[in-house]
Amino acid sequence: MIGCDDMFLLHRHSRTVSSRSVWHGWLYRFIKTFYFERITLIHPERLPRTGPVLYLGLHRNGAVDGFVYDQVLRDPVFMISTQLRKNWFARLFFEGITVTRTKDEGDRALNDAALLQCLDHLRAGGELFVFPEGTSSLGPCHLPFKSGAVWLLLDYLEGGDRPPLQVVPLGIHYERPWAFRSKVEVVAGLPISTGLPPDASRIERLKTMKGRMQAALEEVGINVPSEERQELIHRFAYVATLGTARSYFKSLKMMEPAVPGKIMDEWRGLEPALRDAKLWFHQGAPLFPAGAVSLYLAGLLVVAPIVFAAIALNLPAFIAGWHAGKKLPDGRNVVSLWKILVGLPAFALWSGAVVMTLLLLGKLLWLAAYLAVTSAGVKLYYRFKKLVVAVHNGLRRPALRCRMLAFHQTVLQSLPDETA
Repeated sequence: MIGCDDMFLLHRHSRTVSSRSVWHGWLYRFIKTFYFERITLIHPERLPRTGPVLYLGLHRNGAVDGFVYDQVLRDPVFMISTQLRKNWFARLFFEGITVTRTKDEGDRALNDAALLQCLDHLRAGGELFVFPEGTSSLGPCHLPFKSGAVWLLLDYLEGGDRPPLQVVPLGIHYERPWAFRSKVEVVAGLPISTGLPPDASRIERLKTMKGRMQAALEEVGINVPSEERQELIHRFAYVATLGTARSYFKSLKMMEPAVPGKIMDEWRGLEPALRDAKLWFHQGAPLFPAGAVSLYLAGLLVVAPIVFAAIALNLPAFIAGWHAGKKLPDGRNVVSLWKILVGLPAFALWSGAVVMTLLLLGKLLWLAAYLAVTSAGVKLYYRFKKLVVAVHNGLRRPALRCRMLAFHQTVLQSLPDETA
């Protein structure tokens, strides 16, 4: 039997479309558009076009991972912890088949029926998404992989007449997991072979499949020995993406075994000067204008009034999301979740009230202006933060600009070409 204690899955019904399924589809698309600057799928050609499919995903940023994965996959089925369906408010954001984990409150006797439903869904050609780590972490390496997903896979393979099952590993990488309007990359790995020796025992099959699963997930993830090393390669990977089309994940992966010596040598000489200058940072990097500071300042003077106006027009929602992100999380891996759970309903209520009021008053031009400024402010927020940091640093320490731009070139020249 499958061990429910060591598995956590996310589920969305794919066979029957109810009003709730439609609601959650619209909700997740709105979260994608509103909260994230960009979600990119790397190697989309590796995703199956037909089922059945078992997706194995790395878990980094709490339940927010589910919102992101949902947007790049065709139609995954969610199975969720009972904790995500405890009350009416949580059910607005999460739906699916519930499983009670060891640390959850609830009747674990119902888990067998839920897991049989997962098997039935796969046998019917559906898609299922599993988080083999069981919970999320933003640490320097993945958490230990549990065996529940493998037991589920073996139950499917040993279930007699059934269509071939495709098993696909997925990784997820945020520029700044706790930040509003962060960029995210989802990485699709190569399918995992499900072929097993016919004379192998069940335990031997478990060990073989678990080893394949771990190797596949480590290929789409980043694992380094310390948080200090993690912070360094994330900073350098972000620098590598500035002004280029480079992938954030691929840049990280190139530095997973070791940071090129030339990058480290130059950074050691540069870092004390950057620290003493008390610069501002964006995504962990001290940005400077690539061109004339005056041009960046002009751009900031255009963008800043729009962003400030959007914030002012939606100040109650902005404060609610900011306060939730500061006061409610018990770890960095749930900051974005709380911002979404509190900020999104606050924005919906506030903007709805503004729209209805302006409609009742017949102020259609004001309504158009409110919608335009709000939309533009959200879209420009990421650019605004970069401009603020770059202009501040460029004006405060202009002498460091050339050194930082030279370091940017060193990073680009030291990392292999992504297409090579």
